[in-house]
Amino acid sequence: MATGILRIQAFAARQSSPVEGVTVTVSGDGFTATRLTDAEGNADDVTLTTPACALSLDENNTTQPPYAVCSLVASKPGYRTVRIQGVQVFPGQVTLAQPEMIPDTEEMRDTPNVPIVIPPHSLFTGDGGSGPNPFLACVPRVLDRVIIPKNITVHLGKPAASARNVTVSFRSYIANVASSEVYPTWADENSPAGRSNCLPAQKFHSIVIFCSPVSGSFVPTTTR
Repeated sequence: MATGILRIQAFAARQSSPVEGVTVTVSGDGFTATRLTDAEGNADDVTLTTPACALSLDENNTTQPPYAVCSLVASKPGYRTVRIQGVQVFPGQVTLAQPEMIPDTEEMRDTPNVPIVIPPHSLFTGDGGSGPNPFLACVPRVLDRVIIPKNITVHLGKPAASARNVTVSFRSYIANVASSEVYPTWADENSPAGRSNCLPAQKFHSIVIFCSPVSGSFVPTTTR
C-alpha cells in the first residue's frame, strides 16, 4: 500500500517566526489526526494512504488523481484559525503545509477569515489540460508592480513529459528550489563564441505569466 507524508510547520505572519502550541487537525478519507507544534513550529508527521505511484507515471490517466487529498485546521488562542482545504499528498513524497498564523487583533475583527482552497489538478476536472490557455491577443508588457503568488505549481519534468505537478508555497519554491540552482554562467560552459557571461542563469526552471481575458488576473505557471 502506497503512503505519503504531510509535514506541518506553523509560523507567525510577517515575522516568519515559529509558533509553538498550535493545534493542527488533519482530516481526510475516513481519518482524523491531531498534532501539536513544538517550539520550532513543527508537528509530528502525518502519514496518509495514497493511490499507487503508477498513476503519476501514466500519461493517459485523466480520471483518477494520483494523490490523496486532506484538509487541515490550525488553531491557537490569540491567533486566527487557519483552514486549508484540498492539500495534495503524493505517494512516497513529503508535502509541506505551513499554516500562517495571524494574531487575532481588534483591527482584524472585520477582515474575512476564509479557508484557503487548493483546487484539484485541472487534468482531472474534465478540461484535459494542466492549466488555463494563454490569451492569444495578449500583448507582452512589463508589470507596473511586483506580483508574488501565494502558491505555485511546479512540474517535475520537461514541459511535455509525463511527470508530477506539485503545489508548494512560492516562498518555499524560492528558498528550496530556485535559489539552489541559480549559478553564474561562464564562457566555456554556455557561450559558443567563448565570450564571458557573468549573468546568473537559472537551470531547468521557468515562470511564465499568462494574462486572463476574463478577470485580468495573472496566473503563474512554472515548469522545471
